[in-house]
Amino acid sequence: MKNIIYCRRSSEDSYHQVLSIESQEKELSAFAEKQNIVVDKIFTESMSARNPGRPEFEKLTKLIEHNKGSVVLVWKLDRLARNPIDEGKIKWLLQTGTIGKIITPEKTYFPEDNVLVSGVEFSMAAQYSIDLSKNVKRGNRTKLERGEWPNRSPLGYIDNKITKLKEIDPIRGSLVKQAFELYATGGYSLKQVNEILEKQGLNTREGFKVSKALLHKILTQPFYYGTMRSNGKLYPGNHPPLISKTLFDNVQDVLNGKHHPKAQKHFFPLRGYMNCFSCGCALTATTKKGHVYYYCTNGKGNCEQHKKYLRDESADILVAKVFGEVIFDIDDMELAYESAREKIKGQEYTSHTQQDELAKNLKTAQTKLANLVEMISSDPTLKEAVKPRILSLEQDIKIISKQISDLDDITPEQQLTTLEQTKKAFLQANSASFDYLSGDDTKKFELLKKLLWNLKLQDSNVQCFQLKQPYQLMAESPKKLEIFQWWAG
Repeated sequence: MKNIIYCRRSSEDSYHQVLSIESQEKELSAFAEKQNIVVDKIFTESMSARNPGRPEFEKLTKLIEHNKGSVVLVWKLDRLARNPIDEGKIKWLLQTGTIGKIITPEKTYFPEDNVLVSGVEFSMAAQYSIDLSKNVKRGNRTKLERGEWPNRSPLGYIDNKITKLKEIDPIRGSLVKQAFELYATGGYSLKQVNEILEKQGLNTREGFKVSKALLHKILTQPFYYGTMRSNGKLYPGNHPPLISKTLFDNVQDVLNGKHHPKAQKHFFPLRGYMNCFSCGCALTATTKKGHVYYYCTNGKGNCEQHKKYLRDESADILVAKVFGEVIFDIDDMELAYESAREKIKGQEYTSHTQQDELAKNLKTAQTKLANLVEMISSDPTLKEAVKPRILSLEQDIKIISKQISDLDDITPEQQLTTLEQTKKAFLQANSASFDYLSGDDTKKFELLKKLLWNLKLQDSNVQCFQLKQPYQLMAESPKKLEIFQWWAG
């Protein structure tokens, strides 16, 4: 015979459940102890009982079948079953004596009991499950009719816990919008769009990579132009649209094969790094008569910049000019570097001297403390007399140990390593403009990945730009800055 506890919490009713699994287990364990029942096994499950197929419930019934006369403890009978199939299985196991009895804090069910009693309770549980499902569906329908999305916000939006409204995600919203703009051009595959946006930092709220399947789902979701789709029906939403209906339709045309772009044979290194200053849309690229041109995708449908094309040679010059913002005087940089090295070496000598002195002081304090402890062990009557001195030595040992630890945190060797990395970043920044103009497309793309975040263009001119760190810091700061200040940055 086995004494078994079964606890279940419905995943879909998590906000309304009277007791959580943890509480059920705690209450039933305490109840079993009062009844002098030794519990052999506990099963817990977070799953609705409306449909058959609960894994832990299946394990429970198999264990019962191999241990005739088992006792099952549950918070309420509806924890075991809320559908006719599971109900029938439990009733049959009870009637045949395979289950010795089912115990709840309110009532005990025996094999010889009238089956109508348990049958009514199981039926009530099943009816509650049916009613609950209807109520949830009715509540969701009402929300949809009010323009409210009853589920979690899709990627690109966030749930405002105070207003209960869906708002555009200030971080991911623009990137999701860019996915629509890029794909609508017909010049990018889902994989290419995914790679571009991943490079720009798009990920899920949990920090995972956006899969191609999720990207496809996003591009087919009317929620982004302000309409909600549920069970095949469309409802107008009261959330702010992220894109226009026109852009959404263009994307659907590409997905459904109504728009057939020519296969891209040219590698465009700047694609994904430039945006239109006027409308904020991404710039895409095309080839015409053997030349590469970049132009605004016009995702909003009303941008005049869409009609203006920028040759790749001109775009490269603009990028090189931006990279020129991080060029420093080599002689000044070398002087600052050597000065920093000498300063660290001086610190290294001082650091070793301090460490030796602190180690000596620590050993002295530890020896004095050991002598006092030995004195007390020889003559316990001295304990109270030397106690203040012991406390003082213990405090000294703590302070000295902390000072030694602080010196070890950043060693001169670590400082030199950081200094070398700083110099390397300066040297790379200094040659970036030349390396970019003289490199092939692959070299350009590697430099762009390392240095550039985004360029915003208008009338074929850079209006603003953002580099990746530490290069943005270099571009914004005076060129005569002390290298220790760069290092801190």
